[in-house]
Amino acid sequence: MAVGRDLLGKNNSVISVIGDGAMTAGQAYEAMSNAGFLDANLIVILNDNKQVSLPTATMDGPATPVGALGSALSKIQASMELLKLRETAKNGEEHHKAVWRKNS
Repeated sequence: MAVGRDLLGKNNSVISVIGDGAMTAGQAYEAMSNAGFLDANLIVILNDNKQVSLPTATMDGPATPVGALGSALSKIQASMELLKLRETAKNGEEHHKAVWRKNS
């Protein structure tokens, strides 16, 4: 949808909500990879319910949920390295805007 929006020259927001189960089929990875390559502006919300869609019953009762994608992404998002990268990018964007305003 974000690529289609860009091809039409529109600027509306695109938000995608995907479940952690959708990540296993590969289509969500392919879509995000393509959007990243094309530098498409979109928001992706991961709904990680820490469960699997397949039955998890064992002889000893229910198995412990194995969903870990959300927690892994949360660790990355909270990492000091990413926070520093965001701050650097934000400062660079502000500098770029100031130069653009000055030259406009």
